[in-house]
Amino acid sequence: MTDNSDNEYKILGEEDINEDKYDRQKRIAGWDQNKISNATVMIIGVGATGNEVAKNLSLSGIGKLIIIDYDIIEKSNLNRCILFNMENKVENKYKVDIIKAACEKLNPEVKILTIKKALNEIDKDLYKQVDVICSCLDNVEARLEANNYAYYYQVPFIDSGIDEFFGSVQAVYSGVTDAACLQCGISGADLDLMWVKFSCTGEEIESSNGATIGKIATIITTTSIIGGIQTQQVIKFLLGIDQFKEQGKWNPHIGEPLIGKQLNYNGLINKFEVIEKLKNPDCWTCSYKDNK
Repeated sequence: MTDNSDNEYKILGEEDINEDKYDRQKRIAGWDQNKISNATVMIIGVGATGNEVAKNLSLSGIGKLIIIDYDIIEKSNLNRCILFNMENKVENKYKVDIIKAACEKLNPEVKILTIKKALNEIDKDLYKQVDVICSCLDNVEARLEANNYAYYYQVPFIDSGIDEFFGSVQAVYSGVTDAACLQCGISGADLDLMWVKFSCTGEEIESSNGATIGKIATIITTTSIIGGIQTQQVIKFLLGIDQFKEQGKWNPHIGEPLIGKQLNYNGLINKFEVIEKLKNPDCWTCSYKDNK
């Protein structure tokens, strides 16, 4: 009989395994639950994708969420926002309040700070208090503002977008100086739409030339997929950034984030594609120091 007295593995009984809610994720090589449980993540915009990210991070055992959104729940949110219901709409509840209550029910250990303000109205010191920033926004102006402050304060930033059966996720981190930020890829057409809000709630939007711009078409399957990928990027940063800062390499068991890259999802042809984003040498956000 083999002597296992020196075996370093602790044999757990079924009761021990089932009592640890994070047992299954702790089994992943390279996982550090303490880093997850001590982390703070900011989610800007808690509509469809924001619902998914908040839910996923709460169940993963995130320490604190700071959620920013000033919208009230509408009936049109209910086909793809897992944490909202009709009662919330009838009572004109704010999205952030319902997200907070729902996530605290999913995981009472998570701490949640709610902010009912537009992004340009928040205290900019909040950017310095978080480990990762998630943009689940519906307009270019707010996306760029979040990108710029995240880059300035050296906080990892993950942006997502959804439209019908299509979605995208991109990561930005100033610690990788040769990688593009969100501002690098802004075109003239994007700037023309800077002040247009493609909202998932509210009225149709009338443009400056009198044309009507409709609300974005979305479906919960796209929302779930993109929200899951965005959450996974958060985890990659939380579990890998210390090693990257020390060794210049990301946690090999968790994988490298999409820094300077954009993952595109096409649900029509069942395809994922990752493209390299080109750094703009004249970008006033990420190339500013180089141009001084």
